[in-house]
Amino acid sequence: MTGACLCGAVSITLNARPEFINDCNCNLCRKAGAAWGYFPSSEVTVSGDTVSYVRTDKAAPGVAVHSCAACSATTHWVLIESFKQQHNLPDQTGVNMRLFDPDELSGIEVRYPDGKAWTGDGPFESRRAAMTISDSLPW
Repeated sequence: MTGACLCGAVSITLNARPEFINDCNCNLCRKAGAAWGYFPSSEVTVSGDTVSYVRTDKAAPGVAVHSCAACSATTHWVLIESFKQQHNLPDQTGVNMRLFDPDELSGIEVRYPDGKAWTGDGPFESRRAAMTISDSLPW
């Protein structure tokens, strides 16, 4: 699968479809306009120039969010190495699945975690029931 930013300057190619997509409502995800699929970093190929942003509203931010240097569309995030090591996390990249044609996402479950209310401990609670992308339930 290959998706691209609005202007086409950045493309992301994936070796596989995501198991699910998280459409989170936390400040970062909501303001970035992103819904994330998660992949081992080795399965994600990014082409084109991006700029990164690391949150300043968290004492120990976990990711650097990348956007197209030309059109500013959010493309992906990468784990910050110190955060990854501190929490013993696998090498992972989050990809904004809104860069892909919705027809390519048919059959993938979309989950709605309540990141806005999440304290950082334990699993996310859902703010609504998950749905599966299909012709009758487009995303």
